[in-house]
Amino acid sequence: MNARPPAPPAVRRLTSERGSMLITAMLFCVGIAIVLGTYLSLSRTTLKVAHRTFFSNDAVNLAEAGVEEALYCFNQMAAGTAPATAWTGWTFASANAMRTLPTFNRDQNAVGVVKVYVKGYDGSDAAPYIMAQAVVTPFDGGAPVIRTLHLAMRRNAGTAGKGVVVFNGALSLANSTYADSYISNPTSSPTGPWSVYPAAGARSNASTVVLAGSTSIASGQVKGNLYLGSGVASPPASDYTGTLTTNYSATYPFPAFPTAAGVSQSYNLAAPIPAALPRAGDLPAADGRYYYFTTASVRSFAVTANTNVAIVGTAGMAVTSATLITLPTTSTLHVYVAGAVTLGTNVPLNAAGYAGALRIYTSTASNCTIANNCQLVAMFHAPNAAFSASGANVANRLSGQFIAKSISVASTQYLHYDESLPVYATYEMTRYMDFQSEADRATVAGLTGNYLR
Repeated sequence: MNARPPAPPAVRRLTSERGSMLITAMLFCVGIAIVLGTYLSLSRTTLKVAHRTFFSNDAVNLAEAGVEEALYCFNQMAAGTAPATAWTGWTFASANAMRTLPTFNRDQNAVGVVKVYVKGYDGSDAAPYIMAQAVVTPFDGGAPVIRTLHLAMRRNAGTAGKGVVVFNGALSLANSTYADSYISNPTSSPTGPWSVYPAAGARSNASTVVLAGSTSIASGQVKGNLYLGSGVASPPASDYTGTLTTNYSATYPFPAFPTAAGVSQSYNLAAPIPAALPRAGDLPAADGRYYYFTTASVRSFAVTANTNVAIVGTAGMAVTSATLITLPTTSTLHVYVAGAVTLGTNVPLNAAGYAGALRIYTSTASNCTIANNCQLVAMFHAPNAAFSASGANVANRLSGQFIAKSISVASTQYLHYDESLPVYATYEMTRYMDFQSEADRATVAGLTGNYLR
């Protein structure tokens, strides 16, 4: 059998070229695959970086929401809300508060958790701080994105911890008269119950302020700290049991009176004021309080149980044993008047109640007087008036907080400051930090008792 003849040179050349083209195509495909793989890997990395950058920015926003939540509580206290009420829903450990906000469902199925830690929530710390940490867990199972914000503040002087404040006159305590303190709500429950003096026991924490003028304590005593403004002479050390601070300055803002235009619902009252408030058919404003405006003197009426009433008047508040104001322990009454506040002989006003439930504000420059055998448990604020309490009956009791131009009390007219009253103080930011470095984050657990990481 004859052998197959060899291929012509031209055929051998075409076969060689086809093999070279196949190898070249294969190499080209491999190069394209490498490029596409690299591009896809780069795209995936870019997407992950973009996602983490997005979640990092989102975590800052969530952490700021936690800071705002705490600032709202501080602002509530500055407006006069009791700490236990302002911080409802928080968990407490001594003077620190903690809270985990409800889970946030973010874009791309990510989940955000915000935890907030507050040092000195109750106004007891002059330099409180807020730490808010947001942890966002991405949808792809990647490492959580954590951002922690730190807001340091300074508490400006306010009425926090101050039971007696004299603006520009004399603090005069007659023989054997003293100012002390008590805690009416030892559990700090926003709903009470509140106990009358001495509650769990009399305490020596009746911090007393004399911004200008003089002190005349005689054989009485301030059982607590004494704060004196510039130019006020220091009394003997035996006149107070705590510390003495001189050149003290502070502001005690007088609240703006409510206006009919400023509340969602209010009523005008003719004289005399009805025997019971609120009246049948009246509706509360949006804040739950019944507002009444009147030109009559605030004299005699009863507040209905489980209601909150405010009276805004152009006259004064003259109450005698024949014209009593009845305030149940389950109700609150805020009185804003332009005239003098006078309690006649044998008048009990909120005697068995909580001082924060009865708040009396007057802009008058006339004398405000408390007669013999009276019992007044209230927050009393009369920065332009001379406030005096007379009589020598041992049943006399002035409990709560008293702020006036000058304060003078006779023998056995003791002043008892309720430490459970709302904190009136303002706060300002001193430092704002975003903890990002490893060294910064290492301090978070220590500052928060391991509540944050």
